[in-house]
Amino acid sequence: SAESFNAKIKAFRAQFRGVKNVEFFLYRLTTIFT
Repeated sequence: SAESFNAKIKAFRAQFRGVKNVEFFLYRLTTIFT
């Protein structure tokens, strides 16, 4: 499950590459953890 979690983060970071709204990015990360 850890590998799939890392894959989700990598895909997520690639999707939001260059995004300026870092707060929204962190918010989305927290929604993944919960």
